[in-house]
Amino acid sequence: MVKKLVMVVFLLGAVVLISAYAFAADAASPADTSETAVDAAIPAEEDIMPAEEGVGEGVVTGEVTALDATAGSITVIGSDGAEKAFEVIDGETILWKGIEDIKIADIKKGDKAEVGYYTDDAGKLIASWVDVIVPEQPTAAGSQTAPISEAEPVPSEE
Repeated sequence: MVKKLVMVVFLLGAVVLISAYAFAADAASPADTSETAVDAAIPAEEDIMPAEEGVGEGVVTGEVTALDATAGSITVIGSDGAEKAFEVIDGETILWKGIEDIKIADIKKGDKAEVGYYTDDAGKLIASWVDVIVPEQPTAAGSQTAPISEAEPVPSEE
C-alpha cells in the first residue's frame, strides 16, 4: 500500500513539473508575431527623438543662486554654468538637508544643493526633491575616539 502511494505521489509530481515546464515554454514564445494596433501606437526605441536640453526630467547639482520662499522657487547654477529656476510645490517637493527634513526657508543662498526635477505640461521646471548637501566635517587630530580599555578575559568553561 505504501509503495502504491509513493508511486502515485511521484507520478503526480512528475506531471506537475512537466506541465510547469511546458507552460513556461509556451508563455515565453510569442503566439502571434503580427503587429497589433496598440503596438503600432508605441514608437520603437530608435524612433524616439532625444529630449531638448532642459526638457523632461533630470538632476542638477550646484550652488543655490536665488531663493524665494514665499513664491516657492529656487535657482541653482549647475556644473555646466547654466542657471535653472525650479518651482517648489508645498506639500509635494521633498526638502532635506543630510537626513533632516527641512522647509524652503531653511535653504540659504550659496548652499550646495542637488535638485531632482521634471518639466510640467506648461514647460516649467518643477522640483521633485531638493537635497542641501552637508559639507563633511574633517575630524580633528585630538578628537579621535579613545581606545577600548582592556578588560580581563572571562574564563571559559571547558
